[in-house]
Amino acid sequence: MPKIYSIDEFANQCGYFYNAYLEKGISANNGYNCRHPKCEEVKNGVGCCFSWGCPLGYEADEEDFANPQIDHNGWTDYEEGKFIIPNAKEDNNA
Repeated sequence: MPKIYSIDEFANQCGYFYNAYLEKGISANNGYNCRHPKCEEVKNGVGCCFSWGCPLGYEADEEDFANPQIDHNGWTDYEEGKFIIPNAKEDNNA
């Protein structure tokens, strides 16, 4: 069953997430950075972690919150850009 995660919760489990400022001294996307080779959102040469641009899932929307076939993981209110549903078919290290 698909499951909704906050982007923070997902990022803390994702093997591709890192903070470029701590590692390279580059500030991009407030430290929400991505090493995934398919990450298409790039700023200052660093991949950016967004729920809507993640190669490992897709942004949850209002329809997902209304879908009884999706585990809401305790979340009740949709907020744009805040939630992700990992694609279970991907090897996402999450």
